[in-house]
Amino acid sequence: MASSDRWERRTRAWALVLAGLTLLVSGLAAVVLIRTGRPVAATWGLALLPALGVYAWQTGKIRRRHAVLAQPFPAEWEAVLQRDVVFFRILPPEAKLRFRRQVQIFLAEKQISGIKIQLDTTTRVLAAASAIIPVFGFPDWEWDQISEVLVYPNRFDGDFQFGDTHEQNILGMVGTGGLNRLMILSKPDLLTGFRNATDKRNVGIHEFAHLVDKSDGVIDGVPGVGLDRRAVGPWMDLMRRKMAEIEAGKSDINRYALTNDAEFFAVTSEYFFERPGAMQQKHPQLYAALERVFNQDLKTRVAALRRELTRPRKKFGRNSPCPCGSGLKFKKCCRR
Repeated sequence: MASSDRWERRTRAWALVLAGLTLLVSGLAAVVLIRTGRPVAATWGLALLPALGVYAWQTGKIRRRHAVLAQPFPAEWEAVLQRDVVFFRILPPEAKLRFRRQVQIFLAEKQISGIKIQLDTTTRVLAAASAIIPVFGFPDWEWDQISEVLVYPNRFDGDFQFGDTHEQNILGMVGTGGLNRLMILSKPDLLTGFRNATDKRNVGIHEFAHLVDKSDGVIDGVPGVGLDRRAVGPWMDLMRRKMAEIEAGKSDINRYALTNDAEFFAVTSEYFFERPGAMQQKHPQLYAALERVFNQDLKTRVAALRRELTRPRKKFGRNSPCPCGSGLKFKKCCRR
């Protein structure tokens, strides 16, 4: 989901390599044809076409992203971020701009599909925010592990059936096997995860943390970023100690973290992003480890986060100034 100059340079360089290889093959074919009497200029002209086509194909994503980012950020998306995403509200202005750009890219390139529900703007933007928050420390991150997010009307069971029975208690999941590159989220739990920013629970961040974990090809609680080989052993030891504390009832970490190593990583990732100050105070080693994994120093934003968490959730009346900054009243802007 990168939008940086470095990503663009890397993409163009790879496109040039592939185009060069294509030209080498078509050039050899052109030499053979010219030796048989074919016109030189026309033959070399045709030989160039495949290479140009490969370059255009490989750089198509750059052009599409430029077109997406050339569009103004929708006012209704801004209203959702200002109202529901505390992480966004406490960012400095230049970081907010980068966050908005990444929302635009994610929603342009990934499919968000409602299953038996009408998908609304809030749900789409919060799904995108869930993806951006865990990888905000990696400006060049690409979400190649996912192509579509399915949003269910409520919780579901292991057979992906949803309803009101007690067995339907899954809030979200990352697909495997035939469902690879898919994610399923319960809409009510996605919304609650952002609107209750003090409970250390956010199913969107939880599921995308699983995909960060999968950056090395497997979801096992040992992410492929932020931990070099020397750090894996200490990380595993830290997990075991923290799990023992949870088991003994001496920890405020959600007991769901005891399920397995992968769930421990995802559950503590929720805690890290929602209550970094509390984690730093109560679990300093765990906080330091996750800070390295996600490449994000949330300590610098703890004071601002604490202020935001003590404020009531923003409510906008019909005649209030719209939070998107348009200068219009809410009823004539993002409320419509």
